[in-house]
Formats: sequence, C-alpha cells, structure tokens
Amino acid sequence: MHTLVTQIEKSELEKAKGILKEFEHRYNANVLIKSEEEKIIFPNVVFGNDSDNGKIEGYTMPTKRDDIFNTMIPISFVGDSERYSLIVAASLQPVDEAATVILTFLPYMLIVILLLSFVGAYVYSRLIARPLIGLNVLAKKMAKLDFSADYSFQSDDEIGELATSLNELSRNLQCSMEELHQANSQLTDDIKKKQEQEIQRREFVAMISHELKTPITAVSGQLEAMIHNIGPYRNRDKYLLQSHKITKDMEKLVHEILDISSLESQEFKPQLRSVNVTLLLTNIVENYHYFCETKHIKLASDMDSNVMLQADERLLSKAVSNVVGNAVNYTRKGEEVRVHLFETEDSVQLDVLNTGARIEEDELPHLFKPFYRLEKSRSRTTGGSGLGLYIVQKVLETHHAKYRLANEPSGVMFTMSFPRTRNGT
Repeated sequence: MHTLVTQIEKSELEKAKGILKEFEHRYNANVLIKSEEEKIIFPNVVFGNDSDNGKIEGYTMPTKRDDIFNTMIPISFVGDSERYSLIVAASLQPVDEAATVILTFLPYMLIVILLLSFVGAYVYSRLIARPLIGLNVLAKKMAKLDFSADYSFQSDDEIGELATSLNELSRNLQCSMEELHQANSQLTDDIKKKQEQEIQRREFVAMISHELKTPITAVSGQLEAMIHNIGPYRNRDKYLLQSHKITKDMEKLVHEILDISSLESQEFKPQLRSVNVTLLLTNIVENYHYFCETKHIKLASDMDSNVMLQADERLLSKAVSNVVGNAVNYTRKGEEVRVHLFETEDSVQLDVLNTGARIEEDELPHLFKPFYRLEKSRSRTTGGSGLGLYIVQKVLETHHAKYRLANEPSGVMFTMSFPRTRNGT
C-alpha cells in the first residue's frame, strides 16, 4: 500500500488511474477514489439513487466483514490541489482457503521433506562425508608411520586433489622412511664392525704382548746369567746361539706383525703387476724339497705352464709359501704333499693337499684367527706364531680371491682361486 500511494502521489490523475487498474488486476482488489465532496472519480461509473446504500451502477463496494480487507488513505495528485480519499477493499477468502489447503497437505509435505532430507543426507555422505572419512583414516595411519594404505578417490574437485596429494605424500614418506631405515641399518652395521675391529685390535695387541714377552724374558735371563757366569750359562757359545735363535724368531714375528699392520691399513694398495705364478710356485716348492726329504715325505707338483696373473708378487709369494709350509709341517712321515696349479676360463686356482692329515671340524673356522694354533702348548718347536693363515687370509682378500680349507677323504685341502680378466692377465 505504501508503494501504491507513493506512485499515485507522484503521478497526475489520468496516469494514476492506469496504476490503479493495474493494482486491481494484480491483487484482485477493489479500489475507489472519492473527492472531498464525496464524488467518486475512480472508477468511471454511472451513479444510481442515494438509497442504493453504497451501490453504484456497474460497481459495488464490499461491505465490512471479517473476510474483507478495507482501508481508506488520503491522497493527492500532481497538478491538483484538492485532497482525495483512496479506498482499497480486498477479500481475504483466498488467503484462508490457501491456509486451509496448506494445513490439509502439511503431513504429506512433511513426509516429502523428510524423504528429501534423507536423500540429501545420503548424497552428502557419498559425495563429501565418506571421502573425508577415508582421508581421515589415511591421515591417522600416516601419523602412526603406516604408509602401506592408499586411498583411491577419483574426483576433479578439491577433495579429489587432496586425496591425490595425501597418497603422493604417503608414498614419498614411505620411500624416505625406507631410505632412513637402510641408512640406520648401515650405520648400525658400521658401528658394530668398528666395535668388533676395536675388540680384535685389543685382543691382537694383548696376543702380541704375550708372544713377545716370553722370548724377551728368555733372552734377557740367558744374557744376564751369562754375564754373571751362573751355572751352565758359563758355556756362552751354547746359550748365545739359543739367544740368537730366539731373537731371529722374534724378528720374524715382528715382520709378520708389520705385514698384518700394512694389510689392514686403509691406505694400503697392493702393487699389482703381471706375475708368472708357475715360476713363483716352482721356486717355493724347490725351497721345501730338502725339508721334505729330511721328514721323509713326498712333495709332488702338477702345474700348468706359464700361468699369468695380475697380483702383488711379494704378498702372493708370502701367502703361497705359508700355505705350502703349513702343509709340509703338518704332514706325517711317509705321507705326501700335492701342489696343483691350473687355469680355468675366469680364474687361476691353486690346490695344496697334505695326505693323511685331518683337522677337527669345529677347529676349522678358528684357524684364520691371529695367534690361533692347533697345538695348544704354543711351543715354538712344534709350531709357528699362529699368524701364518691370518696373513694368508688378508693377502687373498686383498686380491679378491676365494679360499677354502676343508677335510677331504685323502687329507686336508687348501684351495685358493684368483679372478682374472678375459685376456688372461
């Protein structure tokens, strides 16, 4: 009503009539405009008698009832100084009917609304809530460092991008954790090796001290007794020879210790060159022939001719000499030492067998330890320093050679196999 009054008061009478007609049509209302002399100027009708009780020919104003909206508002028109009254009457019956219809269909509408709510909730859970729950489960597993899960959700919206990013993050974290685990395992192994090396170093030093202490004490005692001419030590020539022999044994032990120290040094690099292994082994075997004759054992050799190998000649000679020497020392009278050198397509192999010998199986793994000897008395007359096979092990490892010491039906076999290039060097 306020808008209608505003439009009328801004218009001339003729224009206002058009506005009023449109209002009547739109809102199904009856509109009447009277002047101060009670003259009706809208609508344009023909008046009847005054006794018609408000009835106008062709137009009838509704009487006041509960179902009728009726109001009167003073108005004026542009260019007209006279005041008029605007009377608007509209029936409320359509509103009541509409309210009745709404109340009648309200239960059905509530059922439809509930159904739509359930459908909307289901769609929401499928499209939004369920993916979020899945992403939450994936995030919780990642928080517990479980990167095995992978959430598959195909969508082009932000949730799909979030799922893709979380899956990629999970895979990257899994790779990083595996790399970290490997690095940690490697570090743990390195620390363990360092600890083992430190323990071995301490044991080695203790063994060296023990090995040197006894001969040094013996030489010192003999020299002191000779100086003071005590008892049998007056025979200086005899005990000087013994002291000299002990000193030479200590010198040999010191050289072996120096060799081990050099081989275990990180800066050590073997002086590799082409070596005629056949010639080297022939010289070593010839050196042991006289000793074998005195022990009444046979030394047999079977070697391929001109076997060449890239190796450090001094170290190789040391290792092979130790192996042949051990075989000769631990072979009984009447038995045989067999040396077999041959070539294969990819390697040079040397087998040294001393017949009639046998080593307890539980002793075999310990023979390559420093200062370990089968002869428990550790007497120099029945064995060496216990460093021979330890040096052999270090030399063969330096040359990346495979080796094995094992009992065979005919005796004890030491096998060493050196890799080489295709051209035979």
